[in-house]
Amino acid sequence: MPGQFFEEEFDAVYREWHRPLLARASLVCGAQHALASDAVQETFVQCWRRINNPDADPVRNWGPWLTRTVIREAIKVCSRHSGTAPLDDAEPSTHVPDLAGLMDVKEGFLHVCTAIASLPARQREVMALYYLAGIPTVEVGDMLGIDPSTVRVQLSKARRKLEPLSVKLKQLGLLNGEGGGQQ
Repeated sequence: MPGQFFEEEFDAVYREWHRPLLARASLVCGAQHALASDAVQETFVQCWRRINNPDADPVRNWGPWLTRTVIREAIKVCSRHSGTAPLDDAEPSTHVPDLAGLMDVKEGFLHVCTAIASLPARQREVMALYYLAGIPTVEVGDMLGIDPSTVRVQLSKARRKLEPLSVKLKQLGLLNGEGGGQQ
């Protein structure tokens, strides 16, 4: 059966990438689990379409493709729901992603989510695109319709606000000293 190979490939990609993508989307969405889940779901819909499209070039490394896609989707879903309650006014969710199996820094993750959620939306967006998706500042600027120098300023402001959490951010792979993308 020709479709069975695609299902097996998709299942393998899903099993490997669901939790890391949910973690990244949660950071972008300020730990709003429902929005992060929507972004991950849309990412896997696009993945399924890509795997089943015989005319598309095959994806040789799903990690970067999925990461960029989930970051873009998380930004879209968050901007569509910009009127949602801020994290500090929200009821504690019983569906917070369990990252203990993914990394041994669950408490740090939640603390970082809270701190990132407190950033202005533009700073969260540029951080997600630059650090999580690894997109260069020029491309981030193009995607957001702002000048690359504005992207760098927003990154700098966000880093200053998050400086007390730098160790936890490095553990989560958000700050590695080099930056995510290239200038």
